[in-house]
Amino acid sequence: MTRPNMRPGLLAFAFMVLFSAATAAFGHPPSSGTLHDWGEQVDYDMVFPVQGDNTYSPGFWASRGEYVHHATDIMASKMTPVVAVADGVIYSVNWSTNPNDLRPHKCCNLIIDHDDGWQTKYYHLNNDTPGTDDGQGWGIAPGILPGTHVSAGQVIGWVGDSTNAENTSPHLHFELVDPEGTIVDAYLALKAAEGNRVASSACAPLSPSSATELLGGTRLLKVGARGTDVRQLQQALASGGYDPGGVDGVFGPKTAAAVKAFQAARGITADGIVGSESRRVLSNLLETSQYATALSPSGPILRPGDRGSAVREIQAVLEAAGFDPGPVDGVYGPKTVAAVKAYQQQAGIGVDGKVGPVTRRSLASSLGVTGSGC
Repeated sequence: MTRPNMRPGLLAFAFMVLFSAATAAFGHPPSSGTLHDWGEQVDYDMVFPVQGDNTYSPGFWASRGEYVHHATDIMASKMTPVVAVADGVIYSVNWSTNPNDLRPHKCCNLIIDHDDGWQTKYYHLNNDTPGTDDGQGWGIAPGILPGTHVSAGQVIGWVGDSTNAENTSPHLHFELVDPEGTIVDAYLALKAAEGNRVASSACAPLSPSSATELLGGTRLLKVGARGTDVRQLQQALASGGYDPGGVDGVFGPKTAAAVKAFQAARGITADGIVGSESRRVLSNLLETSQYATALSPSGPILRPGDRGSAVREIQAVLEAAGFDPGPVDGVYGPKTVAAVKAYQQQAGIGVDGKVGPVTRRSLASSLGVTGSGC
């Protein structure tokens, strides 16, 4: 069965803008769906979208001149990481659904179609190079393209003041849309999600395959360097328990200190400069640290029938440990159960087909995962 969902293309978006203007002028809200009223406050289970210091308040129906502002503005500093609030697929980048045409002149916004039929919109992402207001930045994370599947808590971009927010304080304009296309008020869902934050903004999934600019690059990274490779370096350091002073793509003194600490711990020249040798050792770090969050003993107990990103992460861990969980699809089905039981039996721990603290600790030991700064 085809699930009902309105996906605003250019014509639909133009209609929404005109419709919002008209309804604001006449003093009543846009039409509602059968699931929710337009602007209804809902209790939707999600991760909090801004991973850093922020403020927000009720204000879905705030008037903005000639239109109704149907969103929650989350105020935060530029370059504060923004994450996907739920598992889903990137629907559009800068109003484009074409991964080969990201329309940089429209930078920067994203829309995500959730796996459960809901949708979220993230506007005013950063478009300035660090420390400037030049409009030359790209506030969307590497690899985030239309059609890309993302996991809840994965970094998708960074807070900014792009498009029509250039004369405002940096913030994320956040919209939540139900499966019928009705925009609802996310305020209560955001309040509930405050207890469901990612542990650290530096802890979005990072593996050798998603750190290509860092591991595949050749330039020396040292104090003063800026760019995606520096951001990936900072994220890698944080995942290994070394504090780089933030994940902002700027190689400052704290990042240099973290590099030196990492180098000293790994027995290589501790000069605070990342060259070929440091890249090789960082690659080894990422091979194991990518599993640290999945193997945290405080993670949820996973059982047959469960679904979601936590299941997908455990399936990847089982695969790395040499136990076939079937497709890494986030569905805790019979093959995943069999893989868990096979591992538990080999490890000499209780065989129940569930993944709890004991199984997580054992898997971490098997894979040499020593923990994470995340």
